[in-house]
Amino acid sequence: MKSSLLLLALVRLCSGASYFFDGAANNAGEGSESQPYNNLAVISSLKLQPGDKILLKRGSSIVGPLVLTSSGSTSAPINIGAYGNAEQPKPVVVGGGLSTVLIQGASHVVVEDLEVTNPGDNKSALRGVYIYGYDSGNVKDVTVQNLYIHDVRGYMPSTTTGGAPVGKYANASGAIVVEAGGSTTPTYFTGINIQDNEIRSVDRQGIYTWSNWCQRPELAAFWFTLCTAPWYASSGLLVQRNRLYDVGGDGIVVKGHEGAIVKDNLVVGFNKRSKSPNAGVWTANSINSLFQYNTVSGGTTTSDGMSYDVDHSTSGTVFEYNVSHDNEGGFFLLCPYDKPTTNFTIRYNLSVNDKTRIFQICDGALTGGKIYKNTIQIGSGISPVIVTEDTSASLDVLFADNIIRKEGSGRATWKLQDEYFSVVKNSFYGPIDTYFNATGSVTEAPGLAAPGLRDPKAYYLLNGYPTLDVAVDIVGDASVDFFNNPTTGHKNLGFYSGTGTNIPIWISKFDDSDISAWKSSSGSATIVPDPAGDLGNSVQLAPSTVFSRPIGASLPFRFNARIWIDAVSTSKPVSVRVGSTSKAIDVVLGNPETYRTGEWQILEVLLTSSGQSATLGGTALTAVPVADNAGLVIFTAGGSKVHIDDIFTVSL
Repeated sequence: MKSSLLLLALVRLCSGASYFFDGAANNAGEGSESQPYNNLAVISSLKLQPGDKILLKRGSSIVGPLVLTSSGSTSAPINIGAYGNAEQPKPVVVGGGLSTVLIQGASHVVVEDLEVTNPGDNKSALRGVYIYGYDSGNVKDVTVQNLYIHDVRGYMPSTTTGGAPVGKYANASGAIVVEAGGSTTPTYFTGINIQDNEIRSVDRQGIYTWSNWCQRPELAAFWFTLCTAPWYASSGLLVQRNRLYDVGGDGIVVKGHEGAIVKDNLVVGFNKRSKSPNAGVWTANSINSLFQYNTVSGGTTTSDGMSYDVDHSTSGTVFEYNVSHDNEGGFFLLCPYDKPTTNFTIRYNLSVNDKTRIFQICDGALTGGKIYKNTIQIGSGISPVIVTEDTSASLDVLFADNIIRKEGSGRATWKLQDEYFSVVKNSFYGPIDTYFNATGSVTEAPGLAAPGLRDPKAYYLLNGYPTLDVAVDIVGDASVDFFNNPTTGHKNLGFYSGTGTNIPIWISKFDDSDISAWKSSSGSATIVPDPAGDLGNSVQLAPSTVFSRPIGASLPFRFNARIWIDAVSTSKPVSVRVGSTSKAIDVVLGNPETYRTGEWQILEVLLTSSGQSATLGGTALTAVPVADNAGLVIFTAGGSKVHIDDIFTVSL
């Protein structure tokens, strides 16, 4: 009996106490589930211990700020989360001051499953979640996950006051800000995880890190007025699987870190209101940062405005396996200032219809840079500069094994004179000016499978083209390409290292407004501009429309399309039928958990004699076999307005 009681006590000790909050409760309560607190200010009086939980009721709203200064432990973090009916929406924490959720000097903390907002007039600093250390030493293991953060209205526009733009650096505004401050006790972070969050309509920053502990010999001179303490790098930062939309300024920014990893994030629309230089995903004053499998689009500025940026005071930065499309500023920015940016690598990335500049180099030197095996598609009506050199400093950069294809009207040019910028064995096709110092260039058609589309698989290389197996060897090359093919198998130009593939049986991208191969019934199909504002057109299907055409393929084959669904309709869901004359499947988008509204996602269907599969945005869907040998692809809009684009079919 005594042993059982002891075991129960140990279980309770390890699991911690739970404190319940409900903003709709009529009285202050006592913190139990039946009598919850109704005011977050009480947290400061709680004697929180490792393993304790602060739980907010789902379906309720409570006024912030939510402030935590107590730490958990490695095995028993303090958890801030939700309780109640799982069918109800996340609990909402609203405003309450500078930061809606503040984690100050606290280690071993998990914040999850909340909705966070901080409305304002864009005239002061405001934040959604603020992870802050001030003379705090090593702040460890803070995880922020599965939050919905929106309408955080900090400084906008980001005008310059006192020499520094407001809304960033110290006391930044944005959705999630991580800052190390102070001047007496070295302060830095270890093991910050920011993952699986949705961020919408925030000003100025999406996800932003800053440290006052930044001064070192490699630091650009102008930052010595912005941060004042000696260098103590934070480490173990992981930013993954976040989705950011409509960001006033920068999307994701890493500063003051060593070994940060930023991967599998989506940024749609940045610099929407800032009226100052911003980029999608970038780093400054950091060491060995790794950026992988991110997608950035919709940057609306030429004041920077690139998807990605290797900025000043950095070394060992790697950008690989990323996608960029339809950004006004362009693809990549390199900004060294008065100290060289060193040993950076940009490889196996895809750029589609990025404008103005593909690569821009600000004033300053580059040392040990490698830009190789990227695939760049430039659409009609765009005339970017491939490399813009805005410096007289030396540029020690290898630019090799890339594919740059330009189609339609407009012309791609160069603004590059540096003799140390080595342009070797690249494919240049279409109306592109010849770079005087390039060697080994391939000028025949590169053999991209379906150029102009925004699906990475449209940029596989076709059999029989001169971009296959001709790349020069690069010291330190990655082991796999964008698609996880081994890079030793085929030394191709561009971001695809697989075998040559078949020509698509047909392609529909609708930029020519031609839908003659398609048949619509029970509604209307209309050519309209891309709903995201990207280059070109799409087809808009009114609710209940059925839109079909012959598939023209025998098993096995792969079918790819981009699809945009305006609103959830569970009673009349969107569906897609894909079939040959011997086999067909239906993919029904009836569960709103399987798709996201108001944005493009790639649908892929694989059909073989022995099986079938379907994914949407990389998430597996159920592919239901049906008795239909008509050999058609059929989009049924159901109760939603639907856009489709970038459709192609390939025999395997």
